[in-house]
Amino acid sequence: MKYTHLALVLFIIILGCKPSEKLIEKKETNQDLITFLFRNHIGVKPSASFIVIKDGEIKDCQSFGYADLENKVLANCDTNYRLGSVTKQFTAMGILVLINQGKLDYNTKLIEVIPEFPNYGKEITVKNLMSHRSGLQSYSKLYPKDAEKQLLDKDVLNLLIAQDSLLFPANSKYKYSNSGYAVLALIIERVSGKTFKDFMDKEVFEKTEMTNSTVYLKDLQIKNRAQGYKFNDSVFENKDQNTWSAIQGDGGIYSSVNDYQKWDKSLYNNTLVNTELKNDAFTSWNENGKTEEKGYGFGWHIDMKNGKKHLYHGGATTGFRNFVLRIPSEKITIAIYSNTSHMNFSERKRRGYALASLYSDNQLPMPIDIMIEKGISINGSEKIKEHYNKLTSVQGKYETDKRALTRLGFSYFRKKEEKNALNIFDLVKTEFPQYIGGYFGLGRYYQSKENKQKALEYYKKVIELGTKENQGLVYSAKKRIDKLSK
Repeated sequence: MKYTHLALVLFIIILGCKPSEKLIEKKETNQDLITFLFRNHIGVKPSASFIVIKDGEIKDCQSFGYADLENKVLANCDTNYRLGSVTKQFTAMGILVLINQGKLDYNTKLIEVIPEFPNYGKEITVKNLMSHRSGLQSYSKLYPKDAEKQLLDKDVLNLLIAQDSLLFPANSKYKYSNSGYAVLALIIERVSGKTFKDFMDKEVFEKTEMTNSTVYLKDLQIKNRAQGYKFNDSVFENKDQNTWSAIQGDGGIYSSVNDYQKWDKSLYNNTLVNTELKNDAFTSWNENGKTEEKGYGFGWHIDMKNGKKHLYHGGATTGFRNFVLRIPSEKITIAIYSNTSHMNFSERKRRGYALASLYSDNQLPMPIDIMIEKGISINGSEKIKEHYNKLTSVQGKYETDKRALTRLGFSYFRKKEEKNALNIFDLVKTEFPQYIGGYFGLGRYYQSKENKQKALEYYKKVIELGTKENQGLVYSAKKRIDKLSK
């Protein structure tokens, strides 16, 4: 009887565990996708760290690979990566802190703070600099690429002072400007009377308790520092510094994904500035002021999807690639940092959105190209159309982006996985017959196979369907037709 009762108890316990088993199964499935997303960082390779923040809490934080290959240091969630242009949201916040303190305003002119700046920049305002509407020339085009001396922010200023014109009149158009953010760091120094590093340490990092974050200085000992790497043929080469990597205002902050949770928290309260100033940072600006359209705020790209505002930014600097995404309406934030330069912006962005979908319980759609790629890694691409149709039959679960699918096709093409590339390009052509990306991809595929007739057929289709938005591909198709016709 004792054993009968024991068996009955065990049976009841097992029955009671079924919901937990489902939860475990779901969690393992999530981890399978996460492992797939970060597969290129698993093993003795440069690292990636990510954090997912939901409702102010850390939902997940994982790291893969090595922060320092030479010294065999594994990455973790406190590893400090150089942020590249993710720095811009911090630099912009530094300016907003000074405005909050009454020491600046949006219409303060550049020459009011830096009077030695030439007359050609007399109409540039602080707001123009933050929203990339200054018209300043790019420092990377003003300084020899083979120069050995690293540029500092003050060197950027000297290069600009030596010019006699803008690219366009201030506030007349948008053009992303690293020069503008280097100048903003100098404005912070002039107005605050502190170095950019000291100001950011005291007014931003200390107040948000971002104790793991700092501004780069040469020879500064940065705790938990990741080294930057570039893939060179068959090995990863330490490529931590270049001519531009010591410039602070546009890309010189080191931080960890754990510290990003503290930063994100400060953006939901008034720790640093008032609500109005924060909202200004999260709003697109054009020549007339604020706009509800997608565009650029102060240190943030702004997008609108299904009526929800998406704030995001990438960061690319020698040896590092990063991406952050905030969707305030869903109280979800993603930060992905990596210390290798092989990952392009589109790949980083799609990873970010995949994590956002995963941890929003599918309230946010999953990028369909991620699932297509994962499916190909398991089953090949022979039945990719059936897989695509099965995915798209689920209403609202997947975000279908024809450009992302085309980019996926080209990623296979570059890796010489030609069958996969062909099947993806054919899928894009079939599902989006008025979009030129699939036809251009097929043209490239058949050109590589020396099938001149088929290549010309698809390139001509590109020209036939081309619009203003994709003139780059049209131009390339025309050049390839000329070459094939000779």
